[in-house]
Amino acid sequence: MKINAMAELQGLIVQDKEKAMRKSINEFAAYFFYQIFREMWDSIPKSGLIPETSAEKVYRDMILYEYSKKIMDVQMKPLSNMIYKSLAKNAYGNSR
Repeated sequence: MKINAMAELQGLIVQDKEKAMRKSINEFAAYFFYQIFREMWDSIPKSGLIPETSAEKVYRDMILYEYSKKIMDVQMKPLSNMIYKSLAKNAYGNSR
């Protein structure tokens, strides 16, 4: 009876580690795409006709980051899974 409880507990610990690793991977990849989007936005020539306020800059950074998180959740799952498999292989000794 205690052996089964310990096995279940260890299974839950591993699941939480997997959730934490997946969340970290998604955050890392989202930040990576955020940097790409920000560089793309900065590469657009600005005319200077309408000056940009600091509030607009903050809002733009927030929305670019939200876009990058959404992209990771919806369209870049294969990339996230590939990174996870690579890291899980090193962390857990198998490719889960």
